[in-house]
Amino acid sequence: MTQFITRKTLLAAAALACLSNVSMAETTLGELANLKVDTTIYGFLNGQLESVQAQGGATPYSTRGRVSDGNSRLGFRGNIGVTDDLKGVWQLEAALNNFDQGGVNTRGESTTLSSRNSYVGVESARFGSFVVGNNDSVYRSLIGSGGEFGGNLGLTVHGLDVWNNTSAQLTGNADSIFSRGEARYKNSAHYLSPVYYGFQVGASYGFDENQASNTNRGRWSVAAKYTLGAFSIGAGYDRQNNTGVDTDAAVAGYGFRTMDSSGVNTSFAKIIGRYKLPTNTTIGLGFEQGKYGYEETAVPTAGSFYTGTTFGTMKQNAVMLSVAQDIGKASIMASAGKLFDLKGATFGKESDYAANQYSIGAIYNLNRYLSPYVYYTKIRNHAQQNVNLGQAPVYSNNAGQEDAFLAPGNSPRAFGVGLIARF
Repeated sequence: MTQFITRKTLLAAAALACLSNVSMAETTLGELANLKVDTTIYGFLNGQLESVQAQGGATPYSTRGRVSDGNSRLGFRGNIGVTDDLKGVWQLEAALNNFDQGGVNTRGESTTLSSRNSYVGVESARFGSFVVGNNDSVYRSLIGSGGEFGGNLGLTVHGLDVWNNTSAQLTGNADSIFSRGEARYKNSAHYLSPVYYGFQVGASYGFDENQASNTNRGRWSVAAKYTLGAFSIGAGYDRQNNTGVDTDAAVAGYGFRTMDSSGVNTSFAKIIGRYKLPTNTTIGLGFEQGKYGYEETAVPTAGSFYTGTTFGTMKQNAVMLSVAQDIGKASIMASAGKLFDLKGATFGKESDYAANQYSIGAIYNLNRYLSPYVYYTKIRNHAQQNVNLGQAPVYSNNAGQEDAFLAPGNSPRAFGVGLIARF
């Protein structure tokens, strides 16, 4: 009798365990059904066959042909569902830049799997997104010049800079005509709000982990954008602490550049607008002001044995205009920009630091993935300025080295045909 009860008890326990396992399995399957995981592979290869030159300065860059890369990239991104509102987001993006030279640019630098925008974070439809990693600041990602407003989607959509991702671009780098405050922050954190009635804001902060020369060059930016139908307007501010003009470099003939400088800062403020007319004409307009702090130490002379340090600020304004006209699968595109006099320059004349550039050409979309294009761009640098070509700059001095530079007064120009293949 006891043996029968024991067997009956064991059978009941086993049945209970089976039911429990079935219930747990159903719960797990239910959770998995609600857990959505998406992964996307994206990118493009963008090659250009060009004739380039840069003449007018102390060391001219003679006319020559080359194959150039137009900011090619390969990326992986995805999201992982947590709740109906919250999800984790991630991205790994590799620069395929300079594929024409085996992945090494004319400064001898190479790229890695995470050399472009790479981050991990969370996103909520109610509260926005927060990510950390190596990523574009909101001065570029929200109100940049490459995409419809932010990002770097040039030659895919008409942004403020219709020639973004080519040698003909006018924006996006410290040595560009316009939007010189755009940057990708290392060791950074970024917040973007949801879009409320067409309005969106964002903030970025990049930590300076190295703190070379015992100065913290942490960089931050804020930006806001408003979109109403075919019209968009945006404004932003970018600031880099303990960064100022390298006045010694200007005197030595290296041109205009910045460096770590304790007690001063460099900042940029801009406002840009874009409107697409019913005629399929897209017009973009932008204004930016750069403020560059500087620290200058007086050198004793025969007439004065006194030394001292002077602090000040140089200011420089820039404007640009772009127009794109869609005609079926083709687009005719033109842009022009001007960098005005450097107010408060400590070496040379203020007008020596001015520059202007124009670009013109056309693109034809064979389909959404493949587009050939043709362009011409010309930069005119005044005596102390060294504005360079967009994604494939030219260097008249120290080519192949980390300190390669374009001689002040050299004025680059490029004529090219290109092909972009998206995937």
